[in-house]
Amino acid sequence: MSIAIRAAVADDVPVIASLIAAAYGVAMVKHHSALGREAFLEFAAPGAISARLAKDSEAWVAVGPDRSITGYAELEADHLRMLFVRHDLQRSGIGREFMKFLRVLRGGHTVTLNSAPNADAFYLAMGFLPTGPRQEANGIVFTPMEKKF
Repeated sequence: MSIAIRAAVADDVPVIASLIAAAYGVAMVKHHSALGREAFLEFAAPGAISARLAKDSEAWVAVGPDRSITGYAELEADHLRMLFVRHDLQRSGIGREFMKFLRVLRGGHTVTLNSAPNADAFYLAMGFLPTGPRQEANGIVFTPMEKKF
């Protein structure tokens, strides 16, 4: 799939939040306790995304040929906070394109992330390595990983 990556803007937030909620409901929700679901959905709510865009995050959307938003990535410094691809478009290369973009953007830096269990295989395939065992914090299960770009 041909995509373009551009900076996320405030007008994108409703679509971003919807994309994240849909992907979360299909792939991630089963890995979280009730506390984890509440914490994640609060973190991914439109108001929270808007606040991070206005404050401290670098964020991008992947846009398809029809100009629809197909993915979202968010960094805080060198920590990848979120990377979501529209569920029906996963395995179409959008996540890989975000990784190519990050390689250029963060060349020479070590990027960290907390991988959800359903995303471990993707991040391992992209060259990220675990920096510790699978963990749980606030009901959210993840594996800390990093990669030098």
